[in-house]
Amino acid sequence: MFLSGFLFHGMLKIVFDLVLDNKLQMYVSSALTKEIIKKLQRFEASEQMQHELLLFISNRGILINPKVKVTICRDPEDNFLLELAEAAGANYLITRDKDLLDLKDQSWKETKIVKPEVFIPILRDKKLL
Repeated sequence: MFLSGFLFHGMLKIVFDLVLDNKLQMYVSSALTKEIIKKLQRFEASEQMQHELLLFISNRGILINPKVKVTICRDPEDNFLLELAEAAGANYLITRDKDLLDLKDQSWKETKIVKPEVFIPILRDKKLL
């Protein structure tokens, strides 16, 4: 989802703009950054695009080093996102990942797991848009 919003200016571009305006906080971890770099290379993003995205992450992201270990997700490679959400005390995890969205009650601890098209109306309700 992160790449979709940044590279293709999808729905999450709205979220990134709110992060830039300091109206929302974005949490990142080294595991998330590594995953983003891996996907940037897979999508053959230009060096400039990679640089811009990593600069955005380092300047606007709040770096969290999760101490918790999670093994609940059906896809073990997604557990790092739940670890990040828990350690950050995040209100929302925005994703289209079916393995995460299929978790019981679409949540993990205090974090609601939602698709971007669900999150945008929440932002409107909170008068952030």
